[in-house]
Amino acid sequence: MRSSFLRQLIPLILVVLVIPACGDDSSGEATDTTLTPTTVKAVTTTTAAPTTTTAAPTTTTTVPLQGTGPYEVAMTVVSHPTTQDIWVTAPSDSDADEWGTWPIVFGTHGRGGSGDGLAATAAELASHGVVVFAPTYRSTEGQHIEQDLECAYRYSMSIAEDYGADLDQPVTSFGHSLGASMALFGGLSEAAYGPGGTYDACFTGVPRSDVIVAVAGCHYQYEGEQYPFDMTGYSNMDADVILVAGTDDDVCELWQSQDATEALQAAGYDARLVEIDGGNHANVVFYEVVDGEWLLRPGDPVGEEVAQVILDEINAAP
Repeated sequence: MRSSFLRQLIPLILVVLVIPACGDDSSGEATDTTLTPTTVKAVTTTTAAPTTTTAAPTTTTTVPLQGTGPYEVAMTVVSHPTTQDIWVTAPSDSDADEWGTWPIVFGTHGRGGSGDGLAATAAELASHGVVVFAPTYRSTEGQHIEQDLECAYRYSMSIAEDYGADLDQPVTSFGHSLGASMALFGGLSEAAYGPGGTYDACFTGVPRSDVIVAVAGCHYQYEGEQYPFDMTGYSNMDADVILVAGTDDDVCELWQSQDATEALQAAGYDARLVEIDGGNHANVVFYEVVDGEWLLRPGDPVGEEVAQVILDEINAAP
Protein backbone atom coordinates (compact mmCIF):
# COMPACT_ATOMS: atom_id res chain seq x y z
CA MET A 1 0.00 0.00 0.00
CA ARG A 2 2.77 2.41 0.89
CA SER A 3 4.36 2.18 -2.55
CA SER A 4 0.93 2.77 -4.09
CA PHE A 5 0.37 5.85 -1.97
CA LEU A 6 3.79 7.30 -2.77
CA ARG A 7 3.34 6.49 -6.45
CA GLN A 8 0.24 8.68 -6.39
CA LEU A 9 1.90 11.32 -4.28
CA ILE A 10 5.30 11.84 -5.91
CA PRO A 11 4.14 13.64 -9.08
CA LEU A 12 1.98 15.87 -6.94
CA ILE A 13 4.81 16.72 -4.53
CA LEU A 14 7.23 17.52 -7.34
CA VAL A 15 4.98 20.36 -8.41
CA VAL A 16 2.82 21.36 -5.47
CA LEU A 17 5.68 21.74 -3.00
CA VAL A 18 6.25 25.19 -4.44
CA ILE A 19 2.72 26.37 -3.60
CA PRO A 20 2.86 29.05 -0.88
CA ALA A 21 0.04 27.60 1.17
CA CYS A 22 1.17 29.39 4.31
CA GLY A 23 3.56 32.06 3.14
CA ASP A 24 7.15 31.73 1.89
CA ASP A 25 10.05 34.13 2.34
CA SER A 26 12.37 35.18 -0.44
CA SER A 27 14.89 32.45 0.39
CA GLY A 28 12.32 29.73 -0.31
CA GLU A 29 12.19 28.71 3.34
CA ALA A 30 8.59 28.32 4.45
CA THR A 31 7.62 30.82 7.14
CA ASP A 32 4.62 30.69 9.39
CA THR A 33 4.81 33.85 11.47
CA THR A 34 1.21 34.85 10.82
CA LEU A 35 -0.20 31.41 11.49
CA THR A 36 0.53 31.02 15.19
CA PRO A 37 -2.14 32.78 17.26
CA THR A 38 -0.48 35.64 19.15
CA THR A 39 -2.32 34.69 22.33
CA VAL A 40 -0.93 31.17 22.61
CA LYS A 41 0.21 30.38 26.14
CA ALA A 42 1.60 27.01 27.15
CA VAL A 43 0.13 26.16 30.52
CA THR A 44 0.08 22.42 31.10
CA THR A 45 1.56 19.08 30.10
CA THR A 46 -0.11 15.73 30.62
CA THR A 47 1.52 12.39 31.29
CA ALA A 48 -1.27 10.03 30.27
CA ALA A 49 -0.07 6.70 28.92
CA PRO A 50 0.08 6.51 25.12
CA THR A 51 -1.68 3.89 23.07
CA THR A 52 1.19 1.98 21.54
CA THR A 53 4.53 3.10 23.00
CA THR A 54 6.10 3.75 26.39
CA ALA A 55 6.73 7.45 25.80
CA ALA A 56 4.06 9.82 27.10
CA PRO A 57 1.99 12.04 24.82
CA THR A 58 1.95 15.74 25.57
CA THR A 59 -0.84 18.28 25.77
CA THR A 60 -0.46 22.06 25.79
CA THR A 61 -3.41 24.34 26.42
CA THR A 62 -3.66 27.54 24.41
CA VAL A 63 -5.98 30.52 24.11
CA PRO A 64 -7.82 30.26 20.77
CA LEU A 65 -9.59 32.51 18.37
CA GLN A 66 -13.37 32.61 18.75
CA GLY A 67 -15.98 31.95 16.05
CA THR A 68 -19.42 33.36 15.34
CA GLY A 69 -21.38 30.43 16.77
CA PRO A 70 -23.06 30.16 20.17
CA TYR A 71 -20.23 28.29 21.92
CA GLU A 72 -16.97 29.53 23.31
CA VAL A 73 -14.10 27.36 22.16
CA ALA A 74 -11.03 25.90 23.82
CA MET A 75 -7.80 25.03 22.02
CA THR A 76 -5.15 22.53 23.04
CA VAL A 77 -2.06 21.14 21.35
CA VAL A 78 -1.52 17.41 21.75
CA SER A 79 1.02 14.96 20.45
CA HIS A 80 1.89 11.31 20.61
CA PRO A 81 5.25 9.64 19.94
CA THR A 82 3.96 8.62 16.51
CA THR A 83 2.63 12.09 15.56
CA GLN A 84 3.62 15.68 15.10
CA ASP A 85 1.70 18.35 17.04
CA ILE A 86 -2.08 18.22 16.66
CA TRP A 87 -4.15 21.34 17.32
CA VAL A 88 -7.49 20.47 18.94
CA THR A 89 -10.23 23.10 18.89
CA ALA A 90 -13.49 22.21 20.62
CA PRO A 91 -16.52 23.76 22.31
CA SER A 92 -15.64 24.67 25.87
CA ASP A 93 -17.02 22.19 28.39
CA SER A 94 -17.72 25.07 30.79
CA ASP A 95 -20.75 26.31 28.87
CA ALA A 96 -21.91 23.37 26.75
CA ASP A 97 -24.99 21.55 28.03
CA GLU A 98 -24.59 19.07 25.16
CA TRP A 99 -21.07 18.05 26.19
CA GLY A 100 -20.16 14.76 24.59
CA THR A 101 -22.31 15.09 21.46
CA TRP A 102 -20.02 16.86 18.99
CA PRO A 103 -19.10 15.61 15.49
CA ILE A 104 -15.44 15.50 14.42
CA VAL A 105 -13.53 17.35 11.71
CA PHE A 106 -9.97 16.34 10.80
CA GLY A 107 -8.27 19.30 9.10
CA THR A 108 -5.18 19.16 6.87
CA HIS A 109 -3.11 22.28 6.17
CA GLY A 110 -1.27 23.18 2.99
CA ARG A 111 2.37 22.89 1.99
CA GLY A 112 4.84 24.44 4.41
CA GLY A 113 2.20 25.14 7.04
CA SER A 114 1.22 23.74 10.41
CA GLY A 115 -1.93 22.74 12.21
CA ASP A 116 -2.51 26.20 13.65
CA GLY A 117 -2.73 27.54 10.11
CA LEU A 118 -6.34 26.36 10.19
CA ALA A 119 -6.99 28.05 13.55
CA ALA A 120 -9.62 30.50 12.31
CA THR A 121 -11.55 27.85 10.40
CA ALA A 122 -11.28 25.49 13.38
CA ALA A 123 -12.56 28.17 15.75
CA GLU A 124 -15.50 28.95 13.49
CA LEU A 125 -16.46 25.28 13.27
CA ALA A 126 -15.98 24.64 16.99
CA SER A 127 -18.13 27.62 17.91
CA HIS A 128 -21.00 25.83 16.17
CA GLY A 129 -20.46 22.56 18.02
CA VAL A 130 -17.65 20.62 16.28
CA VAL A 131 -14.38 19.14 17.56
CA VAL A 132 -11.55 19.91 15.13
CA PHE A 133 -8.23 18.04 15.01
CA ALA A 134 -5.65 19.81 12.82
CA PRO A 135 -2.26 18.06 12.78
CA THR A 136 1.02 19.46 11.63
CA TYR A 137 2.65 17.18 9.07
CA ARG A 138 5.97 17.36 7.28
CA SER A 139 4.47 18.49 4.02
CA THR A 140 7.80 19.26 2.34
CA GLU A 141 9.17 15.78 3.05
CA GLY A 142 7.20 13.28 0.99
CA GLN A 143 8.47 10.22 2.84
CA HIS A 144 6.86 11.46 6.06
CA ILE A 145 3.48 12.68 4.83
CA GLU A 146 1.75 9.31 4.92
CA GLN A 147 2.81 8.43 8.47
CA ASP A 148 2.32 11.93 9.89
CA LEU A 149 -1.24 12.22 8.65
CA GLU A 150 -2.48 8.68 9.16
CA CYS A 151 -1.01 8.34 12.65
CA ALA A 152 -2.49 11.74 13.55
CA TYR A 153 -5.88 10.68 12.24
CA ARG A 154 -5.87 7.42 14.18
CA TYR A 155 -4.60 9.06 17.37
CA SER A 156 -7.21 11.81 17.04
CA MET A 157 -9.98 9.24 16.83
CA SER A 158 -8.59 7.46 19.91
CA ILE A 159 -8.76 10.61 22.08
CA ALA A 160 -11.79 12.28 20.49
CA GLU A 161 -14.16 11.48 23.32
CA ASP A 162 -11.84 13.30 25.75
CA TYR A 163 -12.86 16.52 24.00
CA GLY A 164 -16.58 15.84 23.93
CA ALA A 165 -16.68 14.26 20.49
CA ASP A 166 -19.23 11.61 19.58
CA LEU A 167 -17.69 8.92 17.39
CA ASP A 168 -21.16 7.79 16.33
CA GLN A 169 -21.66 11.07 14.47
CA PRO A 170 -20.23 11.69 10.99
CA VAL A 171 -16.47 12.25 10.74
CA THR A 172 -15.36 14.89 8.24
CA SER A 173 -11.95 15.31 6.61
CA PHE A 174 -11.20 18.85 5.46
CA GLY A 175 -8.06 19.96 3.63
CA HIS A 176 -6.75 23.14 2.05
CA SER A 177 -4.40 23.39 -0.96
CA LEU A 178 -2.00 20.40 -0.74
CA GLY A 179 -4.15 19.35 2.21
CA ALA A 180 -7.12 19.06 -0.15
CA SER A 181 -5.32 16.30 -2.03
CA MET A 182 -4.26 14.67 1.23
CA ALA A 183 -7.86 14.70 2.49
CA LEU A 184 -8.91 12.84 -0.66
CA PHE A 185 -6.04 10.34 -0.41
CA GLY A 186 -6.60 9.54 3.25
CA GLY A 187 -10.37 9.74 3.25
CA LEU A 188 -10.98 7.57 0.21
CA SER A 189 -8.22 4.95 0.63
CA GLU A 190 -10.32 2.65 2.79
CA ALA A 191 -8.71 -0.63 1.79
CA ALA A 192 -5.28 0.63 2.83
CA TYR A 193 -6.00 2.70 5.93
CA GLY A 194 -9.32 1.46 7.28
CA PRO A 195 -9.98 -1.49 9.62
CA GLY A 196 -8.07 -4.51 8.36
CA GLY A 197 -6.06 -2.35 5.95
CA THR A 198 -2.44 -2.89 5.05
CA TYR A 199 -1.00 0.24 6.70
CA ASP A 200 0.52 -0.74 10.05
CA ALA A 201 2.92 2.01 11.15
CA CYS A 202 0.81 3.03 14.16
CA PHE A 203 -2.29 1.97 16.09
CA THR A 204 -4.93 -0.02 14.21
CA GLY A 205 -7.00 1.03 11.25
CA VAL A 206 -10.10 3.12 11.91
CA PRO A 207 -13.06 3.89 9.65
CA ARG A 208 -12.56 6.45 6.92
CA SER A 209 -14.32 9.78 6.93
CA ASP A 210 -18.01 10.02 6.14
CA VAL A 211 -17.57 13.46 4.56
CA ILE A 212 -14.55 14.84 2.68
CA VAL A 213 -14.26 18.56 1.91
CA ALA A 214 -11.32 19.40 -0.36
CA VAL A 215 -10.77 23.16 -0.57
CA ALA A 216 -8.66 24.96 -3.19
CA GLY A 217 -6.75 21.93 -4.40
CA CYS A 218 -4.29 21.84 -7.30
CA HIS A 219 -5.52 18.51 -8.63
CA TYR A 220 -3.95 18.64 -12.11
CA GLN A 221 -1.30 21.31 -12.41
CA TYR A 222 0.66 24.17 -10.94
CA GLU A 223 2.17 26.96 -13.08
CA GLY A 224 1.82 24.90 -16.23
CA GLU A 225 3.36 21.73 -14.79
CA GLN A 226 0.87 18.92 -15.23
CA TYR A 227 0.31 15.69 -13.30
CA PRO A 228 -2.51 13.11 -13.25
CA PHE A 229 -5.49 13.10 -10.92
CA ASP A 230 -4.78 9.56 -9.81
CA MET A 231 -7.59 7.72 -8.01
CA THR A 232 -5.58 4.50 -7.67
CA GLY A 233 -6.29 3.00 -4.28
CA TYR A 234 -9.51 4.89 -3.67
CA SER A 235 -12.24 2.60 -2.38
CA ASN A 236 -14.41 4.46 0.16
CA MET A 237 -17.50 4.70 -2.03
CA ASP A 238 -19.72 5.64 0.91
CA ALA A 239 -18.13 9.04 1.54
CA ASP A 240 -19.77 12.28 0.52
CA VAL A 241 -17.10 14.24 -1.36
CA ILE A 242 -17.33 18.02 -1.74
CA LEU A 243 -14.75 20.00 -3.67
CA VAL A 244 -14.71 23.72 -2.86
CA ALA A 245 -12.97 26.27 -5.04
CA GLY A 246 -12.92 30.05 -5.29
CA THR A 247 -13.73 31.79 -8.52
CA ASP A 248 -10.70 34.09 -8.07
CA ASP A 249 -8.12 31.46 -7.10
CA ASP A 250 -5.06 32.06 -9.28
CA VAL A 251 -2.93 29.40 -7.55
CA CYS A 252 -5.19 26.34 -7.83
CA GLU A 253 -7.61 27.51 -10.47
CA LEU A 254 -11.32 26.72 -10.40
CA TRP A 255 -11.21 24.43 -13.42
CA GLN A 256 -9.05 21.95 -11.52
CA SER A 257 -11.76 21.33 -8.93
CA GLN A 258 -14.37 21.23 -11.69
CA ASP A 259 -12.47 18.53 -13.60
CA ALA A 260 -11.64 16.55 -10.45
CA THR A 261 -15.32 16.56 -9.45
CA GLU A 262 -16.32 15.21 -12.85
CA ALA A 263 -13.64 12.50 -12.63
CA LEU A 264 -14.86 11.39 -9.20
CA GLN A 265 -18.46 11.35 -10.38
CA ALA A 266 -17.52 9.28 -13.43
CA ALA A 267 -15.83 6.78 -11.11
CA GLY A 268 -19.04 6.41 -9.10
CA TYR A 269 -18.28 8.65 -6.11
CA ASP A 270 -20.91 10.88 -4.55
CA ALA A 271 -19.04 14.07 -5.40
CA ARG A 272 -20.10 17.64 -6.05
CA LEU A 273 -18.51 21.05 -6.46
CA VAL A 274 -19.18 24.24 -4.50
CA GLU A 275 -17.90 27.41 -6.18
CA ILE A 276 -17.20 30.33 -3.84
CA ASP A 277 -17.76 33.68 -5.53
CA GLY A 278 -14.79 35.94 -4.81
CA GLY A 279 -12.84 33.16 -3.14
CA ASN A 280 -9.10 33.05 -3.69
CA HIS A 281 -6.39 30.72 -2.42
CA ALA A 282 -6.06 32.50 0.92
CA ASN A 283 -9.41 33.94 2.00
CA VAL A 284 -11.10 30.53 1.86
CA VAL A 285 -9.24 29.81 5.14
CA PHE A 286 -9.38 33.35 6.60
CA TYR A 287 -6.14 34.77 5.19
CA GLU A 288 -5.12 37.69 3.03
CA VAL A 289 -1.86 37.88 1.11
CA VAL A 290 -0.19 41.28 1.44
CA ASP A 291 3.21 41.81 -0.21
CA GLY A 292 3.71 38.06 -0.27
CA GLU A 293 2.89 37.60 3.41
CA TRP A 294 -0.11 35.59 4.59
CA LEU A 295 -2.02 37.62 7.19
CA LEU A 296 -4.73 36.11 9.35
CA ARG A 297 -8.15 37.71 8.82
CA PRO A 298 -10.71 36.23 11.25
CA GLY A 299 -14.25 37.07 10.26
CA ASP A 300 -13.58 37.11 6.52
CA PRO A 301 -16.96 36.41 4.86
CA VAL A 302 -15.42 34.01 2.33
CA GLY A 303 -13.82 31.97 5.09
CA GLU A 304 -17.14 31.93 6.93
CA GLU A 305 -18.88 30.71 3.78
CA VAL A 306 -16.44 27.82 3.44
CA ALA A 307 -16.90 26.93 7.11
CA GLN A 308 -20.67 26.96 6.57
CA VAL A 309 -20.27 24.53 3.66
CA ILE A 310 -18.52 22.12 6.06
CA LEU A 311 -21.21 22.60 8.72
CA ASP A 312 -23.98 22.06 6.20
CA GLU A 313 -22.38 18.81 5.01
CA ILE A 314 -22.00 17.57 8.58
CA ASN A 315 -25.66 18.30 9.28
CA ALA A 316 -26.78 16.63 6.06
CA ALA A 317 -24.75 13.46 6.58
CA PRO A 318 -26.78 10.42 7.67
